[in-house]
Amino acid sequence: MEKAVIQFIIVGVFSGLTKGAGVLPDGPLNETLGGTMAFNATVIPPEQTFSFVQWQFGDKIIINTATGVTADYAGRVTLFTSTGSLELRNLVLNDSGEYNVVIISQDGSRNSGNTTLEVYERISGAAVTSSPNRPIEGISVNLTCDAAAGSISLSRLWKKNDSDLILTDNMALYEENRVLSFKSLNKTDNGKYSCEISNPVSNDVAQYIMIVNYGPENVQIEGPSKIDSGKTLTLTCSAESEPSASYTWTLNGTEIHSSSVFTKVISGFSDSGNYTCQAMNHITERTSSAVHQVTVTGIQGETSGCSAGCIAGIVIACLAVCAAAGGGGYYLYTRK
Repeated sequence: MEKAVIQFIIVGVFSGLTKGAGVLPDGPLNETLGGTMAFNATVIPPEQTFSFVQWQFGDKIIINTATGVTADYAGRVTLFTSTGSLELRNLVLNDSGEYNVVIISQDGSRNSGNTTLEVYERISGAAVTSSPNRPIEGISVNLTCDAAAGSISLSRLWKKNDSDLILTDNMALYEENRVLSFKSLNKTDNGKYSCEISNPVSNDVAQYIMIVNYGPENVQIEGPSKIDSGKTLTLTCSAESEPSASYTWTLNGTEIHSSSVFTKVISGFSDSGNYTCQAMNHITERTSSAVHQVTVTGIQGETSGCSAGCIAGIVIACLAVCAAAGGGGYYLYTRK
């Protein structure tokens, strides 16, 4: 008979509840999986103990002062009868939902309230992964931000070089910011990208270093365009490239060297011609070239094509002619 009366009181009490009203804080209340939630009632404790307190989860009774705790919550709850508050421990994801309380004083006055609890798994194992294709200038690449645990009610915030990411014309975000897509990579997309994954109780940050492979481009050759035979010719080739380019030299179509700097002691006029430097990027598989013309101007120590012996011979011959002319003139003069 007493049990039936108690059940009648409970039904009557909850039938008079007004949703959203009462002595509990506004929800949702957020707590971590495995943690403890304190539902603190704001009713002022009376001088005498409350005559009745009951907590309910949805349609399921958790505990009341008449019948005690239900079996499903044994060892997990504590009811503070002086305040009407409830402590729920060892939270599981299924504890998420609406909680109701009814508090009846000795004078028959009644207080009630409801609130919502959300239980979240703590986020861990955040990671940013790139699509399989290499990040090469001009192609599309996706960065995906995920977590190993705590994947319910996530939010994601992307940053570049520790500042909030500003989307450019070649970027887009998909799947509630889970995927950062580059439609066509630019060199300016190089940098550190971070993704902060968060839920109401935790957060984790993952990073990815984007290195955009590009080039080679803007190939340049430095060195003289004229040089004497016997001197050392040095030509230096450079190109803008990521990663660094490899270089191949040809002279008039014939391969002669395979590094960025070419040196050679000029042996003759056959070293004149078009020196071509071809730069190659082994990641982009692209090439680019530049041509530098070199003219061999003469043999070192020679003057205008006549050697020292040649000059001496000319001088001696001139002297001999002059001497002969002088002697002949003198002979003719004396005969006369």
